[in-house]
Amino acid sequence: MANHEWSLEQLRAKAEAYCAAAEHCCYDMRLKLQQWGATAEQTEQIVSHLQEYKYVDEQRYCRAFVHDKVLYQGWGRMKIRAYLHAKCLPSTAIDAALTNIDESEYFAVLSRVVTSKKRTIKSTDPQAKEKLIRFCMQRGFTYDEIRECMDD
Repeated sequence: MANHEWSLEQLRAKAEAYCAAAEHCCYDMRLKLQQWGATAEQTEQIVSHLQEYKYVDEQRYCRAFVHDKVLYQGWGRMKIRAYLHAKCLPSTAIDAALTNIDESEYFAVLSRVVTSKKRTIKSTDPQAKEKLIRFCMQRGFTYDEIRECMDD
């Protein structure tokens, strides 16, 4: 929609409703406001308002994102870090969220990923182990984590 169709108050209300429905970061909100036709000045005013009233919280977003991606998507720390970094989130928030991962839960997820992928790779394939390691690394797990899981 064109910029002239939305006032600052309408854009703010729309952004508040959007944030109330799901967790978002400042980067996401800037993109969404641009899609809605907000000017750069309006965007910064609204994002500041959202932060002030805790509609948007970078720490909370990182914690929720890490939790969801590990548990539901089977992502490793490396992939999560790269994705959050691409959203221009502060390293301190990313590091804090990643250190809160429960190690036993994390390795249980990695174990499920390994077991699931093993079923799809033919055991007679001479490159089966390499394919499995490559797959897990694409999911964001480190080589050492993968080796530890495979040795168990």
